[in-house]
Amino acid sequence: MISPPLTSTRANLFRAFGVLAEVPGPGHTRLATLLDISPPSRSDWTEAFVVQLVPHASIYLSADGMLGGEPADRVAGFWRALRLPVPSDPDHLTALLGLYAALLEAEANEPAGPRQVLWGEARAALLHEHLLSWMLVYTVAMTEVGPEAYAGWATLLRETLLVEAAEVGVPWRLPMHLRDVPPLSEAVDRLDALLDQLLAPARSGLVVTRAHLATAAHQGGLGLRLGDRRRMLRAMFEQDPLATLGWLIEQARSWAVRHRADENVAGPSTVFWAGHAAATVERLEGAGDVLRAEAEDSRRECDSDEKGA
Repeated sequence: MISPPLTSTRANLFRAFGVLAEVPGPGHTRLATLLDISPPSRSDWTEAFVVQLVPHASIYLSADGMLGGEPADRVAGFWRALRLPVPSDPDHLTALLGLYAALLEAEANEPAGPRQVLWGEARAALLHEHLLSWMLVYTVAMTEVGPEAYAGWATLLRETLLVEAAEVGVPWRLPMHLRDVPPLSEAVDRLDALLDQLLAPARSGLVVTRAHLATAAHQGGLGLRLGDRRRMLRAMFEQDPLATLGWLIEQARSWAVRHRADENVAGPSTVFWAGHAAATVERLEGAGDVLRAEAEDSRRECDSDEKGA
């Protein structure tokens, strides 16, 4: 059994990670100092959690990459199974980390016996089903595109999650969230269909943020259209389909490697993510001619509309 002082420290660490994902307040500077990361500002928070990476599990676990839906309902069901009030955003990162902290303490404070075992099983289920299933991916992306304060936060959170995973052990089955999520379609014959699937992380195996797209456009000398990620990526395809497709293939290859690095600790989840990223590489390599032709047709239509206006 974990000693109460050590468990309390671990629980408080998870709560601190969760609090730091909320809008910065008076206590955030002290928490950041304790974690030895840069204090976040409100603009940092907006860039990290509003512009780049919304911190809701459902976005990263659903087949459509949208907020809410079945993944959020499944997380809410976990809260109900524990006979706890369901928060307004049950799949929000802060709520999930706070719940994990509470389960750590409940397990440690329970005398040895069946109830302690049950608390331990609940903690393991939360860790593998609702945290590691998406947070390892999420924290990698945040270290790449987040402001300094949140890149540091994500690095520490990721390391802490991996320590917990090593203690709990590798699960033998894939989280329920991911079991029915297919990879990219084998026959992607329309650009719009491709964009929808690419921007759903669980389908494509990669996370594409506005910052990623801005960097790719700058490196390729492409104009960047303001708007959501779908609009931005479509504009890149219309300007240079070959370069955009090549960049996406390299992104998918890179993500496949990163996912596999955690396989020995997180098990089936990382195998799933790596497999979907590898499938994305294959699909994109096979869809090049069709997508390039459609992007060129779309670009000509836009040019014609502008001339006629």
